[in-house]
Amino acid sequence: MSSNIRITKVCQFCNNEFTAKTIKTRFCSPVCGSKSYKKRSRDNKKEAARLQRESVNNAEIQRLGELDFLSIDEASIFIGISRRTLYRAISRKELKTGKFGSRTFIEQSDIAQFKENLHQSSTDKEAARKFPGIKNCYTMSEAHIKFKVSPSALYGILKRKGILKFNYGKFVYIAKRDLDELFNIESHE
Repeated sequence: MSSNIRITKVCQFCNNEFTAKTIKTRFCSPVCGSKSYKKRSRDNKKEAARLQRESVNNAEIQRLGELDFLSIDEASIFIGISRRTLYRAISRKELKTGKFGSRTFIEQSDIAQFKENLHQSSTDKEAARKFPGIKNCYTMSEAHIKFKVSPSALYGILKRKGILKFNYGKFVYIAKRDLDELFNIESHE
């Protein structure tokens, strides 16, 4: 004896409506059921591979933490940045290196200092991004007149030196302390 139940459901794979003959039916066709099974299997394999990579990386980082000197490749893995970024930090003299033959090594204590400086600079940048108030700022036109610099030159200087500009209303402001320090003028605060 077969059931006369007909239920309108939505396929869990293709999201199309279909008429199901049982309460437990989840897919509109065997094709959707098969595709769903393959997708679940693929996702499970990817998750297992990701967990394995994480455990290997954690073990590698743990091992690298115990070494006194690290090569460039090891240091980039340990810090979590690319080799190119690490080389840029070395060229800016943010990291001290040593050579043994043709290999470059970085001392663990220098890496710890570098990480601390990264954290310190990010908190300093957050504090510097706050608008100091109109009284403590020059408008762009005031800066042009006071420092006798053309507008394009001032914009170029601000960009090169990384000095922040603040848009407030219809004016652009620059902190007085930044410009006074840049042009070596004593602050009147």
